[in-house]
Amino acid sequence: MEHEMEVKYPAIFRDEGTYWDVRFPDVPAAQTFGASVPIAADNAANALAIALFEQPRPVASNPQYWRLASTEFVVWITMANVQFGPGTDTPEPMN
Repeated sequence: MEHEMEVKYPAIFRDEGTYWDVRFPDVPAAQTFGASVPIAADNAANALAIALFEQPRPVASNPQYWRLASTEFVVWITMANVQFGPGTDTPEPMN
């Protein structure tokens, strides 16, 4: 069964010096990283899609009151018209 939906969750990007760590407080299984912010954002979208595959979607938090370290910032990762289920294409792995 296919399900089309918009997926939107806040992600915390943290500068680790040589790479950017990304985590989703609402979807703990969706953790990733990248050598730059754009690569980390692409990886974050893929990690989110994989973590939510055939899983109930948790409610997205409002990051307005989150306390972040000076090396962190929040990005909303949004994917429109996402299709989950048999017969849909599997995302390509990111390097």
